[in-house]
Amino acid sequence: MRLEHLFDMELRYVGESVWLRPYGEKEAAGFGQGDGTLRGPGLSGRLTWANHPRRREDGVWCPDLHGYVTTEDGAKILVTMQGYSILEKAPGEKRAIVAACTFRTSHETYRWLNLVIAAVEGEIDEETEKVRMKAYACVNEIATGPAAIP
Repeated sequence: MRLEHLFDMELRYVGESVWLRPYGEKEAAGFGQGDGTLRGPGLSGRLTWANHPRRREDGVWCPDLHGYVTTEDGAKILVTMQGYSILEKAPGEKRAIVAACTFRTSHETYRWLNLVIAAVEGEIDEETEKVRMKAYACVNEIATGPAAIP
């Protein structure tokens, strides 16, 4: 498999976020929403999103982000991202993020994204609630030809 850079992403939480521990101290759940920007060779635009992660007993947060991109040419693309957010041994309150991202759109220019699984890496600064990530399209190098669907 080969990874091709799709975009760099910067996200920020907007408004009130809710983080609860309804079943004791080990497990948690949350909800937050925000906006952001994507810039890259594969996709650029503004992202509007909501995240409702859960925290496992081992302290790993499992983001579950859903949103949409509005591209610079006006296309709308649905985005889903799920993965892991793990506390770093670093100054401040930072978490490393690894995730998988998928897309859905009916816009002809971006229909190729309907077949993309993107690997995502990044970091969240919990003090500022700002997130930086990079996304890479996973390209199958074993397949002998391109997809047979448009």
